[in-house]
Amino acid sequence: MAKRILTLLVFSLALFITPSWASCLEGAQCFTFPVSSTPTFHTFDFGTDGAITFTFDTVLVSFDLDVTAVEDALFTFSGPDFPDPGTTTCIFYSNGHCVRYNVTGANGGPVPVKGVNFRGLIAVLLNYDSSPIFNGIPAFGHAPGDTTTAAFSEDILTFYVDPNAPACTFCEDPGMGGKVPNISSFEAFKKPFANGAQGDVVCSPGVTAVSQNSTYGNNPIVEVSFKLVAAGGNCNTGPFLRDKTATLSVGIPDPNNSNNVVPQPLVNGGDSNKFHFNNQNGVNVQDINTNGLPSGTYFVTVISTLFSPVNTTFIIP
Repeated sequence: MAKRILTLLVFSLALFITPSWASCLEGAQCFTFPVSSTPTFHTFDFGTDGAITFTFDTVLVSFDLDVTAVEDALFTFSGPDFPDPGTTTCIFYSNGHCVRYNVTGANGGPVPVKGVNFRGLIAVLLNYDSSPIFNGIPAFGHAPGDTTTAAFSEDILTFYVDPNAPACTFCEDPGMGGKVPNISSFEAFKKPFANGAQGDVVCSPGVTAVSQNSTYGNNPIVEVSFKLVAAGGNCNTGPFLRDKTATLSVGIPDPNNSNNVVPQPLVNGGDSNKFHFNNQNGVNVQDINTNGLPSGTYFVTVISTLFSPVNTTFIIP
């Protein structure tokens, strides 16, 4: 896996803000978010313990955040997002540790309040050095509450890209992200497959991303597709399965640290982020509208409740 470099991790479309440093809680990193009507972010980079970035759409009243990276912290689960806590495990980083990120206000005080200190949801992005996930699915745990030992009750994962899934080809570190209305603690987890399944099989060559000739609305299209069979199934004869749970994320190497990935906005990346099933050839398919994306190499990672993450790439010339 790639070696992490201490550097600033930038969220896509976020504007750089000249940093203002606060006095820190002992053992923490801290940052003062200034009043701003534009997206304001800061990355708390803990080296081999990962880097976590918070982006606020609008800051109404200046506030401080203290973030502590705690290795191998004890954790518990509650709520429907973690229905089988006995088989949900933390993700071990390449340094041999799991890491919980505890977030407080200045010197351990109250965190900023939505509608008072900021507007909108808080975008959270975590990059870390770890092996690809096998025999499970990723989860981005959030533990809302006033303590740094609160149970993880929310899986906020809406973005996940691992350029190494299922094998190290590009060797960038994985990234996961989501949005929350408030912040306290976060950690990367691996959950079991749905309903105790062993995991279905994505047939060779895995997930593919192929540019399509399309003149509809002058929108360039990349077709992402995969074939799926049950564990022990036959990828030559099927039967091929429809996956209603599969979603995809698109990312690029972080321009400030090529070992990391950052999300890319897609025209159809919200409500339309679902695969449909082609009964004729047994393929799960989703079209990506790449209109507005600059030239470069893009990572596409598909996640599901039925199989471990699988990654491919496409190039915009």
